[in-house]
Amino acid sequence: MRSLMTLAAVLALSLGVFGSATLAGGWAVTSFDDMPGQFVAGQEFKLGYTIRQHGVTAINVDKTEILAVATSGRTLSFPGTSQGDVGHYVASIYFPAGGTYTWQVTQGMFAPQDLGTITVLAAAGTSTADKDKTATDKAGAAKALPADKAAAADKAAAADKAAAADKAASADKAALAAKAAAADKGVTVTTPATAPATQSNDPVRTALPFAAAAAAAMFIWRLVTTLRAGRRTRSTA
Repeated sequence: MRSLMTLAAVLALSLGVFGSATLAGGWAVTSFDDMPGQFVAGQEFKLGYTIRQHGVTAINVDKTEILAVATSGRTLSFPGTSQGDVGHYVASIYFPAGGTYTWQVTQGMFAPQDLGTITVLAAAGTSTADKDKTATDKAGAAKALPADKAAAADKAAAADKAAAADKAASADKAALAAKAAAADKGVTVTTPATAPATQSNDPVRTALPFAAAAAAAMFIWRLVTTLRAGRRTRSTA
């Protein structure tokens, strides 16, 4: 136990505890009961620790907590609860995400004791810094944007198809209504046939049937006239 206390005092000296401002009778050192081999995000750890004035005498303080600050600047606070012997506290530690944290323990009226940095593993067992998590979130948002655009385009196309279908349905409905009205009046309504594939507006081609009819009529008239002249000649003879 004395070795542990001596080690804690040396650690406090190396972290500048002695150089910090002192209040109400000096300084204090915090020593932990034990420390997990590795912190993992999403798991709760109960840390027991004792605060000793001048590193020797265990002392109760009005308030103590463990503070952890992520690289993103987010601060986590874990209050310590008095439990057991004088000066002994227990804090429930919970890291929501993996990454690197700097942490310290506050010691009531005494200066806080820095605990250096700690690496917290992600739930899957891989260390993940806050900045990596932020980059992943941004990448997910960037991927979501094209998906949203594609969904909007599909929605617009579906709306256009629906509008075209509505127009076609309205036209069919109007045609049926016209047929029904005509049937009530006794008129048969037929759907017009498809227009000829080709139509010619050539005047010569249009006049050919009339010219042929005229030529045939002239021929017949000549023939009749010739026959009548022959009859007359025979009768006079």
